[in-house]
Amino acid sequence: MINRQGAENVYDLLACASLLEEKTHLLYMALADRVETPLIKSMILQIAYDSKKHAAIFQGISQSLPKQKRKTGDCEKKLGEVWRIVNDLSQKIADERKPLFSTELTKLTGELTLLESSLGEEYYVLVQAETLHHMTKEINALYNINLSSVKETLQSVIEDEEHHRELLATIKETLEPKKEESEDRTPKVKYQSPDAWIRGMP
Repeated sequence: MINRQGAENVYDLLACASLLEEKTHLLYMALADRVETPLIKSMILQIAYDSKKHAAIFQGISQSLPKQKRKTGDCEKKLGEVWRIVNDLSQKIADERKPLFSTELTKLTGELTLLESSLGEEYYVLVQAETLHHMTKEINALYNINLSSVKETLQSVIEDEEHHRELLATIKETLEPKKEESEDRTPKVKYQSPDAWIRGMP
């Protein structure tokens, strides 16, 4: 028999994760609207589309679980810091409508990397939850989907979060000013062997 409170907690976490990923999707879409460089915009949109996909995954799994008393109104309390980070970043991006300067976007990539790390940690804990393992047995009874399939789906979300951190690192690297190679512009032939040109004078 599954512990009712444990089952409700897992459902609530999955349902809140779906809402969180939807908010994250909107965050990245708003950010993409403020970026003018096509390459960087495309990488931000890739993260946005992944977040939309994640929202659908979490929603699909949560709605497949045994019916429990479903409450998602206190997601901020259940998810804590990661929920606050998404809200703060969303507000920061929505406050301005003008294009972002490179320095502003570089700073944002650091904050977004922290967000993606927090998301990955939350989902890793979920994958390891013993209650979820028990509940997927009931999913199997209803839909003939086994535990490993559910875990693989959730693991793919975690891998996406890692890829997002890589994309953000690439964006940051792209934005950073290139280091100019120091070049010795001294006329090399003349000054490497001064005696040669002195002897050539009349």
